[in-house]
Amino acid sequence: MLDRGEVGMEEAGDLGAHTGRWWTHEELMSLPHKTSHRDHGRGLHSIRRDPQLAIGHWSFIATTPAGTLLWDPPSWLDTEVLDVVRGLGDVAVIATSHPHMFGAQLGWSRALGGVPVLVNERNREWLPAPDPAFEFWDEHVEPLPGLELIRLGGHMRGSAVARTPDGSILAGDTISGGLAPGWVSFQRNFPKHIPLSAAVVRRVVDRLDDFTYDRLYTLGGDTIDRDARAVVRRSAETHIRWVSGDFDHLT
Repeated sequence: MLDRGEVGMEEAGDLGAHTGRWWTHEELMSLPHKTSHRDHGRGLHSIRRDPQLAIGHWSFIATTPAGTLLWDPPSWLDTEVLDVVRGLGDVAVIATSHPHMFGAQLGWSRALGGVPVLVNERNREWLPAPDPAFEFWDEHVEPLPGLELIRLGGHMRGSAVARTPDGSILAGDTISGGLAPGWVSFQRNFPKHIPLSAAVVRRVVDRLDDFTYDRLYTLGGDTIDRDARAVVRRSAETHIRWVSGDFDHLT
């Protein structure tokens, strides 16, 4: 269990909604699977293991003239997925949206020739051990020209998004999808459906408003292919009003 004392950050019971147990890389490689690949245009790609593993997250590859970002790297590593990633360009940097995605980041760094792994300073406590590949940053960093990492917090203290040079936001779990099309949501704990507070959602969207973007892609594969900034703001305002009690008289 990851526990900060005042609140359990990860409870063993949270695994039940995903796989129910931990898996070794050897076990994962032995199971029949394939790598699914989506081309989103404008130099952005996403990949996922199928049948999906655990939460079935999508990893993103953002290509730029100066090199490629591997964002929220796959939690497994075999020849097929390595060939797919290499085929999309030379990876210059690896980064994650939050510690839930730390699993195979060092394995990917080593497989790709020791490329740096960027870790938000506020997530340092969740690293199992130091490594020369780790490079730390805090509020904002531009690891490649025009490609920015922005700490928003919310889901976890160091939760971050990536903004690609073309104006796409890779949101991780800081902003997630919903059942309604053209809508996003904000959650602290997904297995238990615990939403973020009004104050935290306000802080997240106000910070993101400092940046221009028109597309947004979540860890779970939800896509907002146009007008993403307006979608985020509209969704946030409704979320804030509900959790603040504005509509309690209707319940």
